[in-house]
Amino acid sequence: MSLTGALNSAVASLRLNQSALQLLSSNVAHSDDPNYTKRSIIRQSLYNGPDQVGGVGIAGYANAVNASLRKQYEGLTAKDGMSGTQADYLSRVQDLLGSSTDSAGLTTLFTDFVKAWQTFQSEPDSSAAQSEVISKGNQFAQEINRLADGIDQLDRDVATDTDNSVKQFNDLLDQVYAVNVKLKASDPNDPGHGDLIDQRDQLVRQVAQYADVRTVERDNGSIALFTTGGLSLVDGPPQKFSYNGTNIISVESGQPIDGQLRDGKLKALLNFRADNSAKNQAPSADPASEVIRKLKSQLDGLVSAFTSVTGNPSTFAATYNNATQSQRIQASFNTTVQATAATSQSTTVTFSGSIQSGDVFTINVNGKSFSYTATESDTSLDQIAAQLTNKINADPTVGVTATNGVGSLMLSAPGNNQSFEVQTSVNGQVPELSGSFFTGTDRYSFSVNASLLDGTQQLKRNAASDVVGAFNNSDRNFMAAGLSATNVSYSDIVGNVIGTASSNAKTVGDQAKYNSDTLSMTGQRYQADVGVNLDEEIANLQVLQNAYAASARLLTVIQNMFDTLDQAVSR
Repeated sequence: MSLTGALNSAVASLRLNQSALQLLSSNVAHSDDPNYTKRSIIRQSLYNGPDQVGGVGIAGYANAVNASLRKQYEGLTAKDGMSGTQADYLSRVQDLLGSSTDSAGLTTLFTDFVKAWQTFQSEPDSSAAQSEVISKGNQFAQEINRLADGIDQLDRDVATDTDNSVKQFNDLLDQVYAVNVKLKASDPNDPGHGDLIDQRDQLVRQVAQYADVRTVERDNGSIALFTTGGLSLVDGPPQKFSYNGTNIISVESGQPIDGQLRDGKLKALLNFRADNSAKNQAPSADPASEVIRKLKSQLDGLVSAFTSVTGNPSTFAATYNNATQSQRIQASFNTTVQATAATSQSTTVTFSGSIQSGDVFTINVNGKSFSYTATESDTSLDQIAAQLTNKINADPTVGVTATNGVGSLMLSAPGNNQSFEVQTSVNGQVPELSGSFFTGTDRYSFSVNASLLDGTQQLKRNAASDVVGAFNNSDRNFMAAGLSATNVSYSDIVGNVIGTASSNAKTVGDQAKYNSDTLSMTGQRYQADVGVNLDEEIANLQVLQNAYAASARLLTVIQNMFDTLDQAVSR
C-alpha cells in the first residue's frame, strides 16, 4: 500500500463523514416534522487500483421506507376523512333539531301545546286558555317550518362543500402529477430526491382525505394513483372531475364516478345528500347516508300525523273535526275562491243552529259592519240571510255584492284580482272552527288555521277532551324514511324524530373517534418506524465522531510519514 493510497482512503473517509454529519444534522432538525422521513447514506466501496487501499464513498441517499405501514396509514386517512365529515354534519343536524329529546325545541313546544289543550279542557270558557292553545300550536308549526328551512340550508351547505372539495381534490392531483414530473427528472443519488419523495407521500395522504387511494410506484419514485374501486386518478396527466349538484363526474368520460369511491370526504358528502327515492329504493340503513332525504320525510310525516283525518286510532285532526259545536247558533264563512288575475274572490257565509228572538247577527266586510237582530217573526235562518243581504247591497261603497241563499249568503268581489276581508259573529261570538286546526300538506306549508290566527274563528270547546285523549293514546304507528315506530303516542313520535337524529349522531361520532384514534396510533407507529429517532441519531453522532477522529489521526500519521520521507530524501 502506498502513502498516496492511504491518503486517498483517509480523505474519502473524511468526505463521507462530513456528508453523514450534514445528513444527521438535517435529520435532527426535522425530528418533529411528521412529513419527514429519516435519511441515510448508501455507502459503496472505492477501488483505487491494484494493491491499493480502497475506501468508502457515497453511492446515494435513501429515505426510510415501510411500504405496508404507509399504505395502511393512507387507508385509515381515507376512513378518517369520511367518518370525520359524517360526524361534523350529523352534529349540525343535532344542533338544528336540538342536542337531546329533553332540550330540543320541537319536543318542548309540543309538550307546551299538549299542556295548553289540557288547560283549555279544564277551562273551556277561558279566552286566555284558548289563545294559549292557538299560540303554542303556532309555535309548534313554526318550529317545523324552521327545521324545514334549516334542512334545506344544510343541504345547500353540503352541496357547496362537495363542489369546493372536488376542486381541492383536482388541485391535489395536479400537485401529485407535478411532483411525479420532478421525480422522473431528478437523480436518485441527489439529496433533494428524498425531499420530493416526502412531498409525494404527503400529497398522497392529503388526497386520501378526500378519496380512498391505492398507489403503484413507477420509475424513479413517481407513482400512479387509483381508487380502491379501480378509478384512475393519476397515471400520467391527472384526471379531472366536476360536481353537477348530484354526482361527481369524470370530465374525460362524462360519467358519474360516485360508485368508484369507497371512503374519504367526497364519499361522505355524496352519501349525506343521496336520495334514491326516485328509484323506488328503500332508504339506506347507514345512519350517515341519505340524511337529507330521511329528515325531509320525517318532518313531512309529522305534518301528516297532525293533518291527516284517516287512521286508527283517531288522529288529532279527525278528533277535532268530529267534535260537536258548542255554540247554539253561529255564522261561519268559507273562502271558496282566492282572488287572482283570472278570477274574482267569493265566500259563503253559512248560518246554523237554533234561532231565538234577540240574536244579533253581524258581518264585517272590508271594515264595515252590517248587523241584524232577530225578531219573533224571524222563524228561519233564510230570513236572517235575506235581511243581511239587503243591508250589504244597500251600501255601494262596501266593495262586494251579496247573494241570498238557503240559510246563507254569498259575497263576491266585483272584478278579478280583488280581495276582501270578512268576519262574522252571532251575539258577539265569532264562530267555532269546524275543522282543520292545522292546515298545509308539507313541512313548508304546515300552519295553524289562518282563521284562528286572525281571530275570525275560535276553537270548538267540545273538542278539548277528545283531543287530549288523542294525544295520550299510545296505539299509533309512524312510518317515514329512516324511522319506523309502533304503539306510540304523539309525544313519542315527536321524540323519536329528535331521538333518532341524536342516536345517529352518536353512532357516527363514536366511529369517527375510533377512526381518528386508530389513525393517530398508526401515524405514530409509522413515524416511529420511518421518522427521526433522536436517541439513534445521537448514537450515530458518536460513531461519526470516532470515525472522523480516526480518519483525522490517519491523516496526521500520513503527514508525519511524508515529512520524514521528505527529510530523508533532502539530505
